[in-house]
Amino acid sequence: MKTLIHDVDEERDLAGKLAGVLFLSAGVIALVLLLLPGVENDHRVSVVALAAISLCWGLFCVTLAKPGRHGPWFWHTPAVGSLLFVAGVAASTGGADSPARFYLFFVLVYTTYFYGRHEALPYVLGCVAVALLPLLYDGDAVSDGYIGEVIVVCPTYVILGVMIIKGKELLVSLRERAEALALLDPLTELHNRRAMIDWLRAETEQDSPTGLILVDLDGFKDVNTVYGYPAGDAILRETAERLTGAVGPEDVVARLGGDEFAVLAPDATPEDLRTLAERTVRCLRELRCEDVQLTASVGWVIYPYDAANVDELIATADSCLRGAKVSGKNRALSTLDWAPPDGGGDALAA
Repeated sequence: MKTLIHDVDEERDLAGKLAGVLFLSAGVIALVLLLLPGVENDHRVSVVALAAISLCWGLFCVTLAKPGRHGPWFWHTPAVGSLLFVAGVAASTGGADSPARFYLFFVLVYTTYFYGRHEALPYVLGCVAVALLPLLYDGDAVSDGYIGEVIVVCPTYVILGVMIIKGKELLVSLRERAEALALLDPLTELHNRRAMIDWLRAETEQDSPTGLILVDLDGFKDVNTVYGYPAGDAILRETAERLTGAVGPEDVVARLGGDEFAVLAPDATPEDLRTLAERTVRCLRELRCEDVQLTASVGWVIYPYDAANVDELIATADSCLRGAKVSGKNRALSTLDWAPPDGGGDALAA
């Protein structure tokens, strides 16, 4: 049985826009530094050039860039460039005394939050390396006490970076668990109605032949009435197990609610789906709770032969299921066997 997996990176666009904002901010701040008293500006040409590059890239990110379509270069080239930018602006505006050295917090927080662990750690070390650079070219760094700052700042970069990485990994794990639970039926651990609808919409948007089998247990209300809800829950779990064992590796089983289930079959032919629907009926014929014998009524349809969209597909399958109910139960019907009345059945997607 196939599992439904939704892999949607909702943060990619946010990361691209935020990168643009950071580069725009960095460019503007670099130009402002040249105007401040006490900030070295002997290399103003270099600072203006770096600021111009930063502003151009920032404008591209917030206006023209499409983060979801760009490859790794879109993320790593500017990230590496940002380290060079900080090193260049800091060296041009005072070295160990330059306020530009605190740009590194931009780089650190951004890369450790939006990049994976193995991609982010090199940037943490890059921030440490840039922080150490003034010791190589600024002759006054040691006498001005910059070593003390390095002793404080470099471990701070490493600890802060690791904390953000671990925190983000925990948030991602919790979000994935929440999303998975939102798509699962807690009683049977099958996919739920929402997951089924999402899967059907994704398949029909690709215009792929898609089979849908709706299953309703016959006699289930008697189990709840005579033996109570715990017995009914046990029957529902057994039904889930039997359906899961009856379907193919690419098929999906879902519980829609109550005693209604669904089987979703990608790339199914009418012959394949009829066979699967009949196998579904057979696998549930031996369901029993004490002296209550249960069977299943099944309606099956295929997109796009039986419907033009998801709502019509579900309504048509539901009508075929009702047809199986009124014609004697314990059987599987399709539009080839049953003419749905005008308007279809009770549309589950409504």
